[in-house]
Amino acid sequence: MKKPIKKLVTHNGSFHTDDVFAAAALSILLEAKGEAFEVIRTRDEKIIKSGDYVFDVGGIYDEKNNRFDHHQVGGAGRRQREGNIEYSSFGLVWRKFGTEICGNEKASNIIDEKLVSPIDAWDNGFDLVVNKHKKISPYFVQHVFFGMLPTWREEDHNHDEMFLKSLAIAKEILLREIIHAKDAILAEEKIIAIYKNSPDKR
Repeated sequence: MKKPIKKLVTHNGSFHTDDVFAAAALSILLEAKGEAFEVIRTRDEKIIKSGDYVFDVGGIYDEKNNRFDHHQVGGAGRRQREGNIEYSSFGLVWRKFGTEICGNEKASNIIDEKLVSPIDAWDNGFDLVVNKHKKISPYFVQHVFFGMLPTWREEDHNHDEMFLKSLAIAKEILLREIIHAKDAILAEEKIIAIYKNSPDKR
C-alpha cells in the first residue's frame, strides 16, 4: 500500500523567510524518511485542521501535534539564552526537529545560532544590528526572499509559484549550513584528539 501523502500547511498570500525555511526544514526531514508530502498554502480552517504539519498559521503552538504558529496572543515562547529571541515558525520547527535533521545536537545548536535565531528575530521585529548609514544597509538572507515576491506588475507570477522557488533556495542554504556545521565539529574533534594523544602538549 502507498503511504498517505503528508500535508505541510502554511498561509497563502505573501510569504516571509520564517515560513519558507520552516517548509525547507520539514521537507528535508520528510525526504530523509522517504515520506511523500505536499505543501499547501491556505487559510481554509478545514484544510489547516487536516494538516500533518501546520506552521505560521492556525493560531496554535502544540509541538506534540506538529502545530507551529507564533501569531497567537502571547506568542510561542522565547529562547532561554542570550537575546531571549522569540520563536517564529522556523524556530519552533527547528526546536523540535533540528537535532533529527542534523543527526547531531551540537550541529543543530550551531544552525540555530547562525541561521534560525536571526530569522526568528527579524520576523518578530527584533533588530540584531544597528544600521550605520541611512541609505546603505546590509543585505540579509531575508532580502533574498523579499526579492522573490511578485511585484505589482508581474501578472504572470503568483505567490504560490514563487514560494516553491524560494523553498528550493532555502533547502539548499539549510543543507549547506548543516554540512558546514557538522564538518566544523568533526575538525574540532580531530584537533582535540591529536592534542590529547600528543606527548608534547606544546
